[in-house]
Amino acid sequence: MSEYDPLFAGSGNAPSEDDLEPVRERFAAASRPYLHSPWSWLAWAILLPAAAFFTPWVVRRGGPAGVLFIWSLTILAGGVVEVAAITRAGKKMSRTPLAGWVLRLQGNLSFIALALSALLLWLDAAWALPGIWLLLLGHSFYMLGGLAFPPFRTCGLIFQVGGAAALWPGLSPLAIFALTTAVGNGWMAWGIWRERDRVR
Repeated sequence: MSEYDPLFAGSGNAPSEDDLEPVRERFAAASRPYLHSPWSWLAWAILLPAAAFFTPWVVRRGGPAGVLFIWSLTILAGGVVEVAAITRAGKKMSRTPLAGWVLRLQGNLSFIALALSALLLWLDAAWALPGIWLLLLGHSFYMLGGLAFPPFRTCGLIFQVGGAAALWPGLSPLAIFALTTAVGNGWMAWGIWRERDRVR
């Protein structure tokens, strides 16, 4: 069994008792600070495509150091917007076993992504970085979406499809990365906006 089984399950399968429902409820409550405001997701929908769009120009002007600078600046700017949205929500994050499990999962994913990135750079295959990062983020988003927020799961699928396309020969990885992150993060922003209207 895996989190992808519902995608391939036949319509004739009888529904069964979901043992994870209490976990989903607690996780959804713990993730509300991150899913409270659409603005941080809109910021990512703008910042990530912009960084991807300007990367070729930065490579020509500043080389690898310029690329590192522009992406570091992008991540910091998005992080500032995200922290501001969480602070504005007035929520306080609490350390729970479930939160610890999620943080370990994300930490392991980040370690894998960094190791793969270093390997690809060593093999002179930097063109594959956008696809690899989209696939890894997409898998994480899809899995966590099953616990927290259904649009998160759709966003994960969008990222994974984009990641596969970015690795397809003849296509532009950075252009696909830009399109995928704009659509995926925009979908999340719209989903949060719609959920806020429903709650009101």
